[in-house]
Amino acid sequence: MSSVTIIVPVYNAEKTLNKCIDSIIQQTFTDWELLLINDGSEDKSEAICNEYSRIDFRIRIFNKKNGGVSSARNVGLDHAKGKWVTFVDSDDWIKPDYINNLLAHTDEDTDLVISYAEVFNDEVGRIESYPSRKIINGEIDEIFIENDMHWHTSPWSKLYRRSVIDKYKLRFCEGMHIGEDAVFLYSFILKSHVIFISSDTDYCYNAYSEGSLTKRINSLQEEILSYNEIYNVVDKLINFKGIKDANALYNLYWLVASYQRRLLNALYYNKSVRSVRVMFIKSNSWYAYINYTKAESLKERFLIYLLRHKLFSLYDFVRVVAVGIHNHSL
Repeated sequence: MSSVTIIVPVYNAEKTLNKCIDSIIQQTFTDWELLLINDGSEDKSEAICNEYSRIDFRIRIFNKKNGGVSSARNVGLDHAKGKWVTFVDSDDWIKPDYINNLLAHTDEDTDLVISYAEVFNDEVGRIESYPSRKIINGEIDEIFIENDMHWHTSPWSKLYRRSVIDKYKLRFCEGMHIGEDAVFLYSFILKSHVIFISSDTDYCYNAYSEGSLTKRINSLQEEILSYNEIYNVVDKLINFKGIKDANALYNLYWLVASYQRRLLNALYYNKSVRSVRVMFIKSNSWYAYINYTKAESLKERFLIYLLRHKLFSLYDFVRVVAVGIHNHSL
């Protein structure tokens, strides 16, 4: 059994895949298995994966119909054999000591190691890092105060104890198209006893993206699913982990607010009649959005004012007529 399972979802990644896999093969720590999950690629990605599997017995390939990154990661989790699991995206790469440094922070009690990254945009690197610290179960507030865990929710640059994943049957929600990484991470944190935060920046994140998922507006049903999953896991974190620090609560509610904002955008982006829109707004609580949104425009501040004072019909009128239903994004 390998010590570490590395899961790489692959979809039409022929331009970056070689660099990604080469960086894994060049690790100073060698007791790993690499699971390449080909998610129905239509380019040369499968051929590239096959070539690497022929030259290195530690590499296994799983081909599947296209189902999205969550389903690909879940296939990897289904077949993982390592004591630890880490994820790498196919357009990113890792420095030679990435795995070695993650493992250096583990002991018998540690369930999760979180490190940071060097962010690349047009080949210019920018370090994102926070001071190292060990977090015991009752101190979970701290990672939402100074360690950016309301933002740094991606599966990569983290090392997960696989026995926790298997015991609690943790998987990525395949119906979500945004936020599934936060739900998985927070669900894991809920079951963790000791977390180590590392200041290491051995993961190299390719920030350039032609179509950012965070900016894409999905159907209202998809956005409702994402919001409900985020809200439920944040609520469990606050209650089960006893989070009381005002700054930690602010950051967590800010995350919930950002998904409520997406809900409102989806409501006006996707066609619906006025009565349905107004009823939807009336029947939901917008507490997080009203109180924790960092509104940058006068337009959004005014709309928040209308929600705060329960002027729902006027909100709908202003949003549709004054703002314009096609100018949907807040």
